[in-house]
Amino acid sequence: MNRTLFRWHRRIGITSALFVLVLAVTGLLLLLSSPLKLDTKKIRGGWIANAYHLAPQTEPIGVEIGSGVWIVSIDNLVYIDKAPPIILSSPLLAVAKQESMFELVTHNELIVVLPDGQIVERLTRNSEAPINGLKPSQLPANILAQTLRRYSGEGLPASRVLLDIHTGRIFGKLGPWIMGLSSLLLIALSLSGIFMWSTAGKRRRRRERLEKQASKRADQSE
Repeated sequence: MNRTLFRWHRRIGITSALFVLVLAVTGLLLLLSSPLKLDTKKIRGGWIANAYHLAPQTEPIGVEIGSGVWIVSIDNLVYIDKAPPIILSSPLLAVAKQESMFELVTHNELIVVLPDGQIVERLTRNSEAPINGLKPSQLPANILAQTLRRYSGEGLPASRVLLDIHTGRIFGKLGPWIMGLSSLLLIALSLSGIFMWSTAGKRRRRRERLEKQASKRADQSE
């Protein structure tokens, strides 16, 4: 029985080692979050942006409407210079200038806006009507970087990311279940270790007792 238990103890240890390491490291960092100022440190970009949907799903495109001033489309949003984003119902197809206003042309809408981003009106558009205006193109590197910063915001606090890794939420719906299972494996590992330690002690004491009895009998026979 002890041999079988030892094999399962070793298998559980190997299986849960990585998850236990993640739990231990993230738990330690969370305990030290105040001294390390993890609440004020921001994480953005890379796999964090993808995990928290901070990265755009489509390539940002835009139209320059002035010297360094752009109308930029990213996913279902349109940014006009530094104004708050405008939500679109379908992708931006073109931008047309009408006197002191602009028309944002989509498949099914025509949105009239002012240069400061204020919406004048939203009109339904026939999707088969001709598209007038400048078609969006790729953005210069500096405009692209500014747009991505606005889209993803300031990033997430490092403590929030660590907490989500610790609980498994960062890995999706199955993440908490996986981390919960790893906690159960750790409990099983601890209990099996305690049981084997206690039974080993009993066997050692029994062996020592038998050895003393055998030695005593040998002395008496002499």
